[in-house]
Amino acid sequence: MNVQQTLAAFGATAAIGPLRCGESLNDVVAALGAPWDIGRVSERRRWPHLFSYGDVEICVCRCRRITMMCLQAWRDTIALPAPGSATIASHPGGLTLAHVTDALDAIDCRYRPVTLHQPPGQMALEAATTGVAFTFRTDVEAQPLLDTAGSWTTTHTCAPLPSDLPDDGLGAP
Repeated sequence: MNVQQTLAAFGATAAIGPLRCGESLNDVVAALGAPWDIGRVSERRRWPHLFSYGDVEICVCRCRRITMMCLQAWRDTIALPAPGSATIASHPGGLTLAHVTDALDAIDCRYRPVTLHQPPGQMALEAATTGVAFTFRTDVEAQPLLDTAGSWTTTHTCAPLPSDLPDDGLGAP
């Protein structure tokens, strides 16, 4: 699967392999191995915490559920989990608006422009059924370039953690 197909599938399903909002980090670790630790969201608290699998960054709640995913697509090379394995595969970056819309059209994933609150030099498309947002830089010489693609949960109920919960190696609760 190439990067355009992965992006289109992300738009259609809001998932990249086992990575999806609401998924248990421990289940993802079982499928992909340990993530890279990016760091805390807040200086004062361990959770929520940022991890990544290649260029797919995930924000994880203390209950170990993924609450946000962001594919950093602005790089020259984009690293993504390879389908069905724990390997990270590299793909060429520099994806244009046409690359993304052609890939979405190829799988009949409908999208619409995001017109609210777009800063200068930026435009966005949203997948109609999943809400995955594709953000493009428009302040470039050629076609708009994909900057990020992201998904997030709008609500999250975090169940209390048991006091005897063992350390899962991803940080203390």
